[in-house]
Amino acid sequence: MRVNLDKYLLKVEKPAQYLGNEINSIHKDEFKTRMCLFFPDIYEVGMSNLGIRILYSLMNRVEGFSLERGFAPMEDMENIMRENSIPMFSLESKTPLKEFDIIGFSLSYEMCYPNVLNALDLAGIPLEREKRGEEYPLIMAGGTCMMNPKPMEKFLDFIVIGDGEDVMVEIAKRMVANSDKTKMEKLQLIEDLDGVYIPALYKGKKKIRRAIVEDLEKTEFYDNQLVPYINIVHDRASVEIQRGCTRGCRFCQAGIVYRPARERSLTRNCELIEKMIRNTGYSEISLSSLSSSDYSRIDELIKKLKSKYENKNLGISLPSLRMNPYSVQVADDISGGKRTGFTFAPEAGSQRLRDIINKGVEEADVLDTAEAAIRGKWENLKFYFMIGLPYETDEDVAAIYDLATKVLKRCLPISKRINVTVSVSNFVPKPHTPFQWAEQMDMEEMKRKHKILRDLFKGSKHCTLRIHDSKKSYLEGLLSRGDERTGDLIQRAFEMGAKLDDYRDNYDIWIGAAQELGIEEKTYLGARELDQELPWDMVDIGVDKSFLLRENEKAREGALTPDCRNQCSGCGMKKRFPNCLKIAEN
Repeated sequence: MRVNLDKYLLKVEKPAQYLGNEINSIHKDEFKTRMCLFFPDIYEVGMSNLGIRILYSLMNRVEGFSLERGFAPMEDMENIMRENSIPMFSLESKTPLKEFDIIGFSLSYEMCYPNVLNALDLAGIPLEREKRGEEYPLIMAGGTCMMNPKPMEKFLDFIVIGDGEDVMVEIAKRMVANSDKTKMEKLQLIEDLDGVYIPALYKGKKKIRRAIVEDLEKTEFYDNQLVPYINIVHDRASVEIQRGCTRGCRFCQAGIVYRPARERSLTRNCELIEKMIRNTGYSEISLSSLSSSDYSRIDELIKKLKSKYENKNLGISLPSLRMNPYSVQVADDISGGKRTGFTFAPEAGSQRLRDIINKGVEEADVLDTAEAAIRGKWENLKFYFMIGLPYETDEDVAAIYDLATKVLKRCLPISKRINVTVSVSNFVPKPHTPFQWAEQMDMEEMKRKHKILRDLFKGSKHCTLRIHDSKKSYLEGLLSRGDERTGDLIQRAFEMGAKLDDYRDNYDIWIGAAQELGIEEKTYLGARELDQELPWDMVDIGVDKSFLLRENEKAREGALTPDCRNQCSGCGMKKRFPNCLKIAEN
């Protein structure tokens, strides 16, 4: 069956997002197993996700396997689908999701959980795993959120935890070779793979070992990236020049769960970029990683790209730069004279709190970098901060204003056209971090600290304050450290109307659902005992819990932990990768 959208496309916003015939899209007529990789957000967000691009390219190379894509419909299209009984469909062939062998959801943000249920509901597929028979597809999920699989496990047949390239390709091969087997037989055939968690088969005897791509040098190229016909959030070719981070910020989940740091060689990065530009026609390339300026060959890479493409007007972007004047020089090298804005992430206003979170940035670094940016003709500076960090005081909150004031005092004599944006988010303690035991601010505390900042910044010239939505932060915290009961909350909130939470205020729905189920929010938002079993302890990420406990204690003391490139701190990764420091240095 093929869903026909022809008579509806001119009635919806951005109809091209539903066409599915983009440059480098893949359409297979013959296959033994087919899967829909579904990103539970709208097209322009999902198509900006590098993981989707990588898996789409790699998994479609498996003989006998077809991978199509799916995205959450915008509200106008969903209304048409429900009014006309149109089932949720894949992008390439417009096949109803119900007809696929596997549906895989990519989960990188907890507030997308209800969108998963909405997609299944639109597809006519029962939400709960135990209510789906052989006539329904296998439902799985992966992505950073699955480092704690408990909140979503009641809806999923299997979950992939960790790096997806190797394990997902192997799953595809096994599914093709055993396409005639029952769903349970297929699950049993992938149970031994690193990173695969099958709730129905899990006996609690051993931890699920995170899937890790050991050597980026050996990974296949994903140079045939899709090119959308409409603007997306990050509309450029993207290459991951390295994976992981060695800095050790204690609030950062990605910095822990993507250890060890691994670099792709300069030669391989250049080859991948060359093929990617040729195959996509993009004129801008993003050199992506958690800390792009930490890539050991970043200067050489930029020089090679500028030299090779100097007459082709290639734009180069680095999404993450460290706070030092050297980063300004790197940005100047890639800007080609364009001066849009420069972004910094001190995370905390006071030096005391920056030491607590192990940011490794001194106030002088912040001021010197800002001055270098202004002297380099950048006029718009953006600073990212967090409030609600462990051991924070009101003085630490006020220090955000103090630091912004010092930046202006240093930079205004150089340029009167400077504009500083202070962006403040609300800290959410995440699983597998040294702060996973910490209490999260409740709504009243967030409002109180927001008022401190608004009062301080009121009337500030050359400075704009932006504060992240407290309701979304509160709900994100409620879901991120959840357990099996959180699955009931997600389901009830969806049944009451929660979906597309990034675009709607569904806070009252979630709170109403929690009250109806008798769920005490403080159970999930409150501090955890250091010796208690945590829902996500079943996942072995490769970093020892004892290391997280040591880092938690060092945070209390305000003690710093050195960069892994300079000194091993014994996080535990060496048990799996004895030469993990070498991996970071090559």
